[in-house]
Amino acid sequence: MSQRNRSGRGSNRNNGSGHGEEVQLWESAKEKFHEIISGVNQENDNLAELLKLDKKAAIASMDGGKPTGSDLNKMEQNCRSGVKLSENNSNNIKTLIEQLKILKAVQQAKEATEAPATTTTSSRTGSSTRNRDAAAAALYDFDGAGDSPVPSPIGGNSRKFGDRGSNRDSMPPKADSVEPQGSTGSNTAGSSSGALGSSAASAARSKVSFSKGDKVAFKRKKDEPQQGEAPYDWILGEVVGVIGEGKSRRYKCLDVEPEDNVKPKEYKTFASGMIPIPPENQTHNLAKLEAGKMVLGLYPQTTAFYAADVVGTEADGKTVNLKFHGENDSSTTHQVERRYVLEFRP
Repeated sequence: MSQRNRSGRGSNRNNGSGHGEEVQLWESAKEKFHEIISGVNQENDNLAELLKLDKKAAIASMDGGKPTGSDLNKMEQNCRSGVKLSENNSNNIKTLIEQLKILKAVQQAKEATEAPATTTTSSRTGSSTRNRDAAAAALYDFDGAGDSPVPSPIGGNSRKFGDRGSNRDSMPPKADSVEPQGSTGSNTAGSSSGALGSSAASAARSKVSFSKGDKVAFKRKKDEPQQGEAPYDWILGEVVGVIGEGKSRRYKCLDVEPEDNVKPKEYKTFASGMIPIPPENQTHNLAKLEAGKMVLGLYPQTTAFYAADVVGTEADGKTVNLKFHGENDSSTTHQVERRYVLEFRP
């Protein structure tokens, strides 16, 4: 599993001063919104007056009389005014649509300009370099519900988590190790429960809702997976936005620890591809994990989650001893904070 150097994260953050053009466009669009609303209200009032006069004329006809000349003139004026108001509202709506298209294009161009072009990565066993996606691909759309095998610390990409200060001296797993097959026994997640149970679990996960600021593990599509690697991995992130409602709701998740000198990257995903991480002050409420249970654990000094088996839990309940799949030494265990030990997901 490769590491990322996380030094100097704050140096390249935007100061937010480049929003002048977007603000002006948005203010103009809001003015047009108000103009359209006012125009539609005028058109409705005009139509109501016309219907009132028409009803008056109908009553007069039923009584054997005729509408007065004054009423007929007013009806004609209302008809003419209605046509003008309708045309004006239609033109304003078209103008607003064009303004919003321009605003969208400006924002997309800005995001493309600010998106990182290339980056380098370091490896836990050495170093490697990979190309970053083009700026236009800065945001990914994926539902994270694929059935690809869970990534393990086997020669895959991982990310150094600089503020986790535990000292661990185990050797990294071999690059040619086998993919994790999962534990055996009653505690094995994703075992032969059948497709029906899997579908029900997936449906239940999709009903879970997240809020802006929530810490999560989310299933990320790798930029350039190595040969033999799974195309997805689970990484530590934060919810920074919610898109849509109901079944179409998606979330913007921020990679909390991107690579060196790279702007934090956002990914779009569904709830089914996310796992909530409880706040630190709620660790005592978490259930005790039984030895042998297969989980997803945050690998020490990284921001990547991998398949692991529970060895045991410390007396304070805040730390769990895990044995990650694919380690060089099968007897190697790591201590991981309880809140970063999550349910296993493929």
